[in-house]
Amino acid sequence: MTEKKIPVLTDFVGTPGGPPPAAPPLVVTAEELAELQARIAAEGYALMERLLHESLREMEANLFADVIGRLRTELPSLVDDLLQEHFGPGTGHR
Repeated sequence: MTEKKIPVLTDFVGTPGGPPPAAPPLVVTAEELAELQARIAAEGYALMERLLHESLREMEANLFADVIGRLRTELPSLVDDLLQEHFGPGTGHR
């Protein structure tokens, strides 16, 4: 990294009543810009990947709960229907 002057509070306060001095222009080298772009891209990708994984886990949990709920609801009727079909009417809990 290149050596930069770090601004301090007195650089911006100035004298009382007078306009504050203009901030020095920010100078960024092409290497620093490329490094910043690469870091932003990497951090953005990591964030996207984390959010996608969290979303997939939530969707999986919701689907699992839906399937278990449907199984609890439909399985007793299925068992009853199959028992009646196999053994004849009057079997089961209807």
